Amino acid sequence: MECFLEENQEHERLVRKVSQLLFLDLVERLEGMMFLSAKERYDHLLTRYPSIAQQISLGHIASYLGITQETLSRIREQK
Repeated sequence: MECFLEENQEHERLVRKVSQLLFLDLVERLEGMMFLSAKERYDHLLTRYPSIAQQISLGHIASYLGITQETLSRIREQK
């Protein structure tokens, strides 16, 4: 990355902005894992990406949320 930016200084601002957005997403995800319940994490995911359950397997969603598929199924049954 350093070499690329040295050769393409006009892209430095773009790379910095993208890096900041990725960092903020990572912090938000870590805070969610630490402070939110499984249901709250699932609700937040659906708020952010409303059609995700139709596009991605529930196994992948459960893994992303840090819960088992069984826990995700129980959460989804409550809705």
